[in-house]
Amino acid sequence: MASQTDDGRLVHVAPVAAGGRPSTRDMLVAAAIGVAGSLVVVPLTYLQVFAGIAHVYLVAATLGLWFLQCVVPLIVVRKPGASLIACLAMGVVSAATTPFGVAAIGALIMEGLLIELPFMVTLYRRWTRTQFVASAMLFSALMGTMAPRAVGVDSPTTPMTLISFAVALASSLVFLVLGFAVAKGLRSRGVTR
Repeated sequence: MASQTDDGRLVHVAPVAAGGRPSTRDMLVAAAIGVAGSLVVVPLTYLQVFAGIAHVYLVAATLGLWFLQCVVPLIVVRKPGASLIACLAMGVVSAATTPFGVAAIGALIMEGLLIELPFMVTLYRRWTRTQFVASAMLFSALMGTMAPRAVGVDSPTTPMTLISFAVALASSLVFLVLGFAVAKGLRSRGVTR
């Protein structure tokens, strides 16, 4: 099966069979990316707590950084569950190092699931940029619209909620482009071999 790479070249890609299992190496790469992502997610958690006091839109703008940490494993490994494994690893680290405790594990697994959903519906047979954009949209729709409540706005207005979604989506799309660049760099350095 032919697939287009990040730089536009066509390459042969073996399809992943429905229910195909990632190798141990694939799972370890995803987990390692997740633990490395914790270096961003843990400080970001504290930033969001303090930023939330200042403004809901700043919290929405930081959601792209969360998205980046969750989507890079899926871009790099391109196997079912890569984002879930990375998010689980980030959740475990976050549970031990942030005020959210074990709730961070469930929240990050939910984020990984949202990001994998566009690939799940195709049984992981396709890996298109459109699916990655759909992941950003799903992630931003949930997390962006939750941003006002996350910072203590009990009754957010519809415009506030829509603006939070738009800011989160713009941030996620910017960081998705960065994610493709990071993945290309990791591949060129042989991380996935």
